[in-house]
Amino acid sequence: MADAEETLRKLLDEILDEMNYKPRETEIKAIESGGANITSVLFFVNVSSPNREDLKIFAKVACVEEKMRSRMIGDWLYDTERFVYTKLLKVYNDIENKMNVSDEHKFRFPKLYGYNAEKGRETVVMENLVESGYQPFSRFESLDWAHASAAIENLAKFHALSFAYAKHHPDEFQKLIVDLKFRIVSGGQDDNSKDLWQKPIACLLAAVEQDLQGRIIKVMKGCADDSTKYSRPIGQPVIVHGDYKCSNILFRKQGVIVDAVSIDYQTVYSGTPVCDIIYFIVSSTDEEFRKQYFDELLAHYYTKLEEALKRLSVLPYSVILGAIVLPLITAEGDSIPKVVGDVKDFIPTPNALSVQRFRGIVNDCVKWGAI
Repeated sequence: MADAEETLRKLLDEILDEMNYKPRETEIKAIESGGANITSVLFFVNVSSPNREDLKIFAKVACVEEKMRSRMIGDWLYDTERFVYTKLLKVYNDIENKMNVSDEHKFRFPKLYGYNAEKGRETVVMENLVESGYQPFSRFESLDWAHASAAIENLAKFHALSFAYAKHHPDEFQKLIVDLKFRIVSGGQDDNSKDLWQKPIACLLAAVEQDLQGRIIKVMKGCADDSTKYSRPIGQPVIVHGDYKCSNILFRKQGVIVDAVSIDYQTVYSGTPVCDIIYFIVSSTDEEFRKQYFDELLAHYYTKLEEALKRLSVLPYSVILGAIVLPLITAEGDSIPKVVGDVKDFIPTPNALSVQRFRGIVNDCVKWGAI
């Protein structure tokens, strides 16, 4: 902890000197994530200086030791987060400003103040959103509709910006998606990797009806044999969050309106939006919520994605997303998707209603001159 704080203090001195916070008082407080974050030591920082507004800061300092770093692909995690805050954030902001997207509809990243890229001391210093009224939702509870719908709208905005990136900077985007591959696992698993999941799986299987255990084991074996198949893009690659769950989202409630901001961009990669959607729903909601809101949440994602694409003038991608998402939100009976098996199996065969709506999207895009 002392080393992490020392690393942070050195970086803060550089940042605050450049911002001309002189003289100043700097108060640093280490905070606990309660298990929600294991790759970094977290800090709240308050900086005060005469005739200057107090600076409220949140900082993350790398804490994965060398022995575990390679197994946790620490280099990739920290490099990815730095890329998002220093490069991707700027590209997305420029696109939104170019398209005159209102502040209300912009995708919000925490403001970055500075970073340290030194291996073993990677540090990111950004605004403290808690001071703006944002709070985490308990990761031990299922999200309610107000928070889940706000989170899925935030995710739709994030995905829409990827399509806008592909449209406005096609060559740059094509190079990026080649470099931005999923690296958490890479084909197959060694004995050490198997140890990480076999024990918890064995414990969880014991709680499942015996006639289902064999089917679950088959799914797990398929994942172990080809551990990258779930991350591979379906059609047009999209820059996805990769770890979109309630503990990586902050919420602010004002009256009946809930606003969501995603954080922790260490696992961003080039994949398919379906992975983010499934991951979010499975990790952040319980069976009762999904029974009541599963279809509605998918429909809400599609609506908000379409709205964001229109604001960014990326209407042709409505056709692509319609082809992917409409079969999900119009499925019924036995064709309703199950969140097991391969990602491609999650998308059912289009029914008559999805065909009708897809035709409507195409007609609208023709009418608007988008295709």
